[in-house]
Amino acid sequence: MHRRSCVTWALMCAWPLLALAPAAFGQSSADNRSPVSAPEEDSNTAHHLFLSTSSRFAISSIDGVADSNSSSSSSSGSDSDSNTNSSPDFATTTSAPTPVRPFPLPETIPAIPDHFQISQQCAAGTLSGKDCKFHWWPALGEQVEDLTVETSWNLAQNHWVRYNTFHGNFWHNYWLSVEGFRFSRWCDNNPIYDDYLGHPMMGAISMDIFIQNDPRGMSLELENSRAYWHSRLRALLWATVYSAQWKLGPVSEASFGAQGRDTYWDKSSNRWTNGTGTVGLVVTPALGWVWSMGEDVVDQRVIRRIEARSSNPLYLTAIEFLNPCRGFSNLMRFKAPWYRDSRDVSRSRIDTINSGD
Repeated sequence: MHRRSCVTWALMCAWPLLALAPAAFGQSSADNRSPVSAPEEDSNTAHHLFLSTSSRFAISSIDGVADSNSSSSSSSGSDSDSNTNSSPDFATTTSAPTPVRPFPLPETIPAIPDHFQISQQCAAGTLSGKDCKFHWWPALGEQVEDLTVETSWNLAQNHWVRYNTFHGNFWHNYWLSVEGFRFSRWCDNNPIYDDYLGHPMMGAISMDIFIQNDPRGMSLELENSRAYWHSRLRALLWATVYSAQWKLGPVSEASFGAQGRDTYWDKSSNRWTNGTGTVGLVVTPALGWVWSMGEDVVDQRVIRRIEARSSNPLYLTAIEFLNPCRGFSNLMRFKAPWYRDSRDVSRSRIDTINSGD
């Protein structure tokens, strides 16, 4: 008897909670509602209630909005009395459903690298200190790579260079070659393409190595500004020092090949010579500066326009033959030949596509 009265009191206490549960859960989720027949005049209100509630769950997917719309249309003719009474609150507190992208669009334009902004500020004089200092170790490393390639070329294509290098005392032959250098003579009796084509290209490569390691000039293209001309004059000084090293330094034509030590009869010029002269010391930096300026003009007026037609590496490498020295200097820092510090080649391609050109 006592047990039966306890059960009765428990049911009486739980009944109000069971009666209020559908209304409470109806405000948090539309799926938990039990549809019952509703008057026809309240069908629009119930439809808006389902649509507004489902929009809360369509935060990260458009498909969620579509599913909620289809579920609301199937149950628009029926709703509970408790949900009908609470529908005006939902109508005033919720907004209309807004489509949301299922995922963000991928980044189409790559961000400009930080070193470009730093270089621009250094060139303008708004930034100074460590960020604007010359990168000595990378520049020296790249110049040594260039020197290795040139010395290896001489050893590979000239028998007498190899013979004089590996026969006799290396340093003794080197000092004899330096003493025999003819500073009073312009011509060194080398082929004209060697003096007036190969040496200017050598000087231009050396200048490019300096420029690509100079924060105050690496991002500057051809322009009539003080920062541009100062950066190119500093590069000219670098190329002058390298030219002297190539002729008379420890790793030079005087050491590898002992050029200047012996006098021999040159058949092409029909005269006795030791293969030395001041033409290399002057032409390498001077005409190298002219060559580098010419590549700046071609890069700005020609390459900048045609590089945007395709992002194919073979195509970009092919047009880089219009800037051979800059392309070679890029290889010395393990960059693609078409790489530029002043712009992003892939970015220019995307800009062209977006503009519709």
